[in-house]
Amino acid sequence: MNFKDNLIKRHVESINFVCLGETEFVKELGKKGQSNNITAYDKKKDDRIMTFVIPSGYPEKIQPLITAVNLAEYSIINVNKLDRYLGEQIVALELLQLDRGFLLHSYEVDIEILNSLLKNTIASSFKVEQNIESLKESIKSLSSIKREGSPIIHIDTIFNVKGVGVVVLGILKQGAIKIHDELILFPQKKKVVVKSIQMHDKNVEESYSPARVDLALTDASFGEITRGDILSSIKHFTSIDHELIIDFNKLSFYNNDLSENHSYLLSIGTQIRPAKIEKLENNRLKIISEKLFSFKAGDIAILLNPDSKSIRIAGSGRIHV
Repeated sequence: MNFKDNLIKRHVESINFVCLGETEFVKELGKKGQSNNITAYDKKKDDRIMTFVIPSGYPEKIQPLITAVNLAEYSIINVNKLDRYLGEQIVALELLQLDRGFLLHSYEVDIEILNSLLKNTIASSFKVEQNIESLKESIKSLSSIKREGSPIIHIDTIFNVKGVGVVVLGILKQGAIKIHDELILFPQKKKVVVKSIQMHDKNVEESYSPARVDLALTDASFGEITRGDILSSIKHFTSIDHELIIDFNKLSFYNNDLSENHSYLLSIGTQIRPAKIEKLENNRLKIISEKLFSFKAGDIAILLNPDSKSIRIAGSGRIHV
């Protein structure tokens, strides 16, 4: 990582994939980069960067799956077995509305059974590829999915760089950023300044959604930023450290009872924090947590039970504001 390169001033297009199932194929798509229970592979050609993220800490833990899906606009599923983990991954794509994707499968998988399992799920519309070569051809023609508006960056990695200071890695989910922009770090509500921007290890003057960016920040220290924190110029993010209410829809195939004595995890974007629940009327849940959450109206919250012996996603709902 070199923050002293000459600036690239032309626009760089970004496309981000989450890769699920058996993920050895990703090594043929890009060069391995950052790895910390999610692993990113990048490929740059001309002014176009493709990033392929795998939840490398999954299935041992459910958190990497939810984080990885939140970092993508497209998905690639390579099915080599039909098990509960495949179901869990499909549910994650469904709840986070990632409806653009591609499907590969091994010869050992019965295609009729697979089609039956995927019927009426978000993956039923995914383009079926015969092999890795046909997949490469298909993704060549994809367009970047941009979101306009004020910048919103979901942070997934934080580190210190000697001579530079704190650097964060994340996805620019919306809008654009430039060097010297002043942003707000949530949930801390702390003002920071973008000192430099990198994409694919090259310094750039500005970045556009949905770029994966390395940002060197001023006025922030390593210890006060955690995975899931948000950078934005939007001042109407809400930060709550005790309780919030969601309109909850329990998954029909989540077989455990919801217990007010159990410890859960709540995910809002890439924020995944410990939480307790309190059942309210009209299918609402009160989420109680000692950790800060940041959100805006309409965000989706997902309740996770990491101790479940079957599916670990209990359900989801819009945050009641």
